[in-house]
Amino acid sequence: MNTSENWFVLYTKSRQEKVLASQLMDAGYQVYLPLLKKVSQWSDRKKVLEVPLFNSYVFIKGVNEKARFKDFNSFVAFLQYNNKPAIVRQTEIDTLKSIIQHGYDINEFSTAQEFKIGNKVEVSSGPLKGITGKLVSISNVDWFVLNFEGMGNGIQVKIPGKLLLNINE
Repeated sequence: MNTSENWFVLYTKSRQEKVLASQLMDAGYQVYLPLLKKVSQWSDRKKVLEVPLFNSYVFIKGVNEKARFKDFNSFVAFLQYNNKPAIVRQTEIDTLKSIIQHGYDINEFSTAQEFKIGNKVEVSSGPLKGITGKLVSISNVDWFVLNFEGMGNGIQVKIPGKLLLNINE
């Protein structure tokens, strides 16, 4: 596997994702920080905020040497999965970008929850056509679960049931 084509996951200090991503971009690294728009209500007004999809995670392409980041105060460590650096494939990054660009309703989904509920499905049309995942039911709403195998995490994407095909074996 070509390391320069892989994305690695940096773990940041709490609420420092944007700071670290900005510093790394300024230093010439290729980074990705998936951000969601969220409406927050204060007593006197509503405000739209951009919040990270994955708390304390920033994706960086092709670099997994901890020593390079000792001067970045927001950097904590590389995320480990099965005692190896967590790896996210380019196709998974592209899928995340497409989901966010097209405004799908999404939530982070921890793999600590098992996929016992639902079936393996594939998106049959739209910008996510061909993507496979698990289907779970939450409050009678269809959620498509996209699992990132290399980092032990995933997201839930709300997709109309008519766009999903059952591909259980």
